[in-house]
Amino acid sequence: MVSVSAMASKVFVLFIASLAVCAAAGPPIDPQLLQSVFGAAAPGFAAPASAQAVPVRPATDNGTLVDPDYWDAPDNFSPAPADYDRFDWTLTKRVAASSDANFLLSPLGLKLALAILTEAATGVTQNELSSVLGFDLDRNLVRRKFSTIIESLQKKSPQYILNLGSRIYIGDDAQPRQRFAAIAQEFYKTELKTVNFNDPSVAAKEINTWVSDTTQGKIPTLVDEDDVAGMVVLVLNTLYFKGSWRHQFAPNATKTGQFYVSPKIQKNIPFMNVNDKFYYVESSKYDAKILRLPYLGNKYAMYIIVPNSLTGLPRVFNDLSELRLELNNLREYQVDVTLPKFKFEYTSQLDGVLRELGVRQAFEETASFPGIARGQLLHERLRISKVLQRSGIEVNELGSVAYSATEISLVNKFGVDTEANAEVVANRPFLFFIQDEATRQLLFTSRVADPTSADGAFKFI
Repeated sequence: MVSVSAMASKVFVLFIASLAVCAAAGPPIDPQLLQSVFGAAAPGFAAPASAQAVPVRPATDNGTLVDPDYWDAPDNFSPAPADYDRFDWTLTKRVAASSDANFLLSPLGLKLALAILTEAATGVTQNELSSVLGFDLDRNLVRRKFSTIIESLQKKSPQYILNLGSRIYIGDDAQPRQRFAAIAQEFYKTELKTVNFNDPSVAAKEINTWVSDTTQGKIPTLVDEDDVAGMVVLVLNTLYFKGSWRHQFAPNATKTGQFYVSPKIQKNIPFMNVNDKFYYVESSKYDAKILRLPYLGNKYAMYIIVPNSLTGLPRVFNDLSELRLELNNLREYQVDVTLPKFKFEYTSQLDGVLRELGVRQAFEETASFPGIARGQLLHERLRISKVLQRSGIEVNELGSVAYSATEISLVNKFGVDTEANAEVVANRPFLFFIQDEATRQLLFTSRVADPTSADGAFKFI
């Protein structure tokens, strides 16, 4: 048996959307307008905490090694229907079909950014974005949904760290409509900041400093001077997650084993092992094993899907839309889990995928984003020029670390060993996703095809 050690998780997500316009700078948001539209102002977004997660050892205030508040609390997993995730699975499936290599996406990071742009759009531009994202036609329902998601993600706990930040950098020659700015602040907790894009070095430094701070240094340099030169608006969304496994892997049990990159190619890598109670199902639909690995606190969990065949992962990706239904079959078993250690980074350019899925006018000269640029003359209109996401993940004995940056550029139109009931050995390409259990939102989706591969990229135009 390949052995394994303790594991925790860290995740970072960054979304960026940049816009260039030719409008004059506007006045700050009128507080009375904000209150008249939404009522009393909500508390401002708090800066991410820099403190590290507490050690995974239980507290001993009660004189024992058990903290009844969380350490020995039952893992009452109950699958629930998830909405607003059709886009997430569609995006994952499309990127997975592009190659057989590793990939890592943050569907939630991209979706939050596009949701903010949808608020700034009108007409066909807005309708296409809403349709592809699976949004309700009632904007108020969409706003309340995202407000609930963001509120869930911003809940603080000593058992994990999740920092969510959102900003829109506004150039001196751009003027957002006050109603759009108020909506961004109230429902999406998105702060508007003025920056001088005409001084690219200063603008790039300010943006990179904020991104680095909110991702705890995992993305120290997102943009350079050339990226921001001539920019008018930049939308940023960052997410950092760090958690420890509820069921720890033994740190001294990691051993080398073979990972089947393909039936003919094997690589020796470190594997971790734990034998404990997990929610698990042997899926006949996917001919795969599905395992839920909760993090301490049970608010977040990683799900891994390991095909029984060395070449069976495409079958899983081909029918991702039914995966949620299959999770209803998860039951608690004593499971012996063998999981590889891995670490890689990934860059994906997603313009072409969004076009293929139906977001088209947003990239054309006829795009309409009046919520950000007042002027609607042809030479004043904006269009999306680039959608880029940068991400990374590390899974080891102490946990996993994942981070991601999505950039959308808009320019002018010009435990204890016991006998296991089941066994999961992830020694072949597998799918995993990390989600917020409260809202069923996908923080990350990924394929691990080669744990030794350090980086990868995707571009579809």
